Amino acid sequence: MKKTEKGLGFNIPSLLNSIILDKIFLACTGLGRINRGYETFTQECFDVLSQESSFETFLFKGKGAGGKREFAVSNLHRDTKLAKWLGKLIGKDGYFIEQLSFVFVFFFYILRFRPSIIFYSDFILGTFLWRIRKLFGLKYELLFSNGAPNGPPFARCDYVQQLLPSIRKEALDAGEVASKHFLLPYGIQIDLSKVAGDKIALRKKLGLPLDKQIIISVGAINKSHKRMDYLVKEIAKLNNDNFYLVILGQIGEESAEIRQLAQELLPTSCLISTVLPSQISEYYQAADLFVLCSLTEGFGRVYIEALKYGLPVFAHDYAVCREVLGEYGLFSDFTKNMALANLIHEYGMPSDEKIIRARSEYVFEKYSWDKLKAGYVAMLNDILKRRSN
Repeated sequence: MKKTEKGLGFNIPSLLNSIILDKIFLACTGLGRINRGYETFTQECFDVLSQESSFETFLFKGKGAGGKREFAVSNLHRDTKLAKWLGKLIGKDGYFIEQLSFVFVFFFYILRFRPSIIFYSDFILGTFLWRIRKLFGLKYELLFSNGAPNGPPFARCDYVQQLLPSIRKEALDAGEVASKHFLLPYGIQIDLSKVAGDKIALRKKLGLPLDKQIIISVGAINKSHKRMDYLVKEIAKLNNDNFYLVILGQIGEESAEIRQLAQELLPTSCLISTVLPSQISEYYQAADLFVLCSLTEGFGRVYIEALKYGLPVFAHDYAVCREVLGEYGLFSDFTKNMALANLIHEYGMPSDEKIIRARSEYVFEKYSWDKLKAGYVAMLNDILKRRSN
């Protein structure tokens, strides 16, 4: 048993350890409210890195319960009327106001804990942190996870986590210093013993049809980026007696139009909903195939989430998607009419258990935290070492 310094009421070795260890801040303003790749990655990254003993990891999120080294930071959520009004007032949007209001409170945590590294994905947040550091003479390093992705120059951060070789190459070709750019993909939690579920039981539980092929898409329910309108139109060209479409994602300003379109074209063959992160896995396991119709993604975390459950993944044909999915993607030009409908028709829905297993194993070997944790720890320790020199 560790001894406590008499009369002081705290553990001296524990206190010294806390003082000596470098502190890593993970910050994401949407975490607790929104289920994008940024939020999922930040939470999982904290869960994994919090087990590391060579530094202390802290999580700062927009909403939710606190915990050991885990804090909800007060802010104006991007979708509130006040945030939108304030954004419009200064020529910005609600997302900008969310980042700005978050950083006002986050600043006091910086002063309290004095982090060595702040690790973040929201570019606007990083810009604010860069300015605060310069204004107050603070000493933290800024590590930007480039998930959007943003292109060069990367002048307002110290280091960049590039998720894919092609994105890193683009930065280096533009004259960025190689040592500033780490190449490390998103990690994902995966247990190969739990990726397959009882489809019939799950469909009954979720209220999904038992006699149709289930097509699932996960992403913000919008037209501008995720192109859910294109998805609905393409699935409507298939035989509605054979297919059922499930769209899961965040509701936004364009969602009502998507719902109306689905009601017109797929009145009895479509579900559009927002569900808890813990429920999404059940929908993946109940489905037969996954589709994402966006024309660009910085990484597309949902691609590997779907592949993790052994689903065939249908995607627009572009470099990032091919890098992420390798031989396990099914690609076509989704700017064209009938491209997705024809691709699904040609695929024919084979259910070879070996292929299903191979998809899951590909994700485990390339993207699982089991395989990538050491790389994240090495990246952070490398930055800490450079900082101390």
